[in-house]
Amino acid sequence: MSREPGAQVVLVADDEPDIVELLMILLRRGGYEPISVSTGDRALSAAREHRPDLCVLDGRMPTLHGFEVLRRLREDPETAAIPVLILTATVDEEREVREHGIEPDSFMAKPFDADELLAEVARLIDSAI
Repeated sequence: MSREPGAQVVLVADDEPDIVELLMILLRRGGYEPISVSTGDRALSAAREHRPDLCVLDGRMPTLHGFEVLRRLREDPETAAIPVLILTATVDEEREVREHGIEPDSFMAKPFDADELLAEVARLIDSAI
């Protein structure tokens, strides 16, 4: 993928095709350049390759859960500063992430409100600049 000059790239990692499709549509409408993957290991590879402005990670994915992807992103100096939004289906997932001692930049529950999600994406990207 070639990055458009000035484009803000958002990496979406979720194993639910309907959620991915919705996020891709919303992010494009919001003026972002989204990239999608369906597993945690692919999320790590894509984050290292594309250096997105934000990662939106599902709390539960095949191969690596979102909290493990978050931990590995934070441990890598090349990806440590990328803001991370974790999408959670339950409060238990949010608790599980926090129990691992690594805080994402934000949590959002599924199902999410489209306007709230775009506002949070903008806030996270703006705060990282």
